[in-house]
Amino acid sequence: MAECRLCLNDKTLCKSHIFPEYMYAHCYDDNHSYIEFNAESGKYNKRRRKGIYEELLCRDCELIIQKYEDYGKHILYDVAKQKIEATKKSYCNEDYDYRLFKLFVLSLLWRASISTQDSFKLALLGKYEEELRKILLNGLETPVNNYPIYLYQTHIGGNQSNGVFMEIHPAKSRFDGKTVYQFIADGVFFFVGVGVQSLKTFRHGSWVNPERLQIGYDELTKLSSLVDIFARLHHQGKFSVYEK
Repeated sequence: MAECRLCLNDKTLCKSHIFPEYMYAHCYDDNHSYIEFNAESGKYNKRRRKGIYEELLCRDCELIIQKYEDYGKHILYDVAKQKIEATKKSYCNEDYDYRLFKLFVLSLLWRASISTQDSFKLALLGKYEEELRKILLNGLETPVNNYPIYLYQTHIGGNQSNGVFMEIHPAKSRFDGKTVYQFIADGVFFFVGVGVQSLKTFRHGSWVNPERLQIGYDELTKLSSLVDIFARLHHQGKFSVYEK
């Protein structure tokens, strides 16, 4: 028995994935492993054989998170990734559940923050961790400028960069000093503002909003927010596996 990190009750805990297993499933190579990039000097890329998990949530709270995960899978994997692969263009959906999909994205960031795994050591949400816990526990809808989100399906030479995972990195907005977090999971680039963000920070507005969901499509190494990280990866020879 231990405290569940979502409901805060003492219960038997499950082995909770930080990111859902389906985000890894089709990314495995012939050896059933995937690559996690690390841009720190002196550190190596990691080849992992299974998604990262630890005992964090009780069974009841696992089911709450699973509801968000299931909807995220439907939108990202059953629809968006396939559409983008076919068209090689950005994806737009004006008929989706804004609340559920945003809860899915926020659940990724929150689970990374409460994780003790080294891969998520920079995902420290501070006071926003508790705020997100309440949002996720109660399934709350948040205003569009509260935790705004950008999403990109990345590609390398026209091939979706499935199997690419990048550790979460925080950054400060140049406009209002607010923190934004950026990470890549299975080739999808997530850019999430923490708390209430100014429109200047997200100059095109949040791409996850009540009117529509937009997922961009761009070359992995051309995303400006990550260009310095990928430049370091390239310089250290850690990106060569995807530059064949």
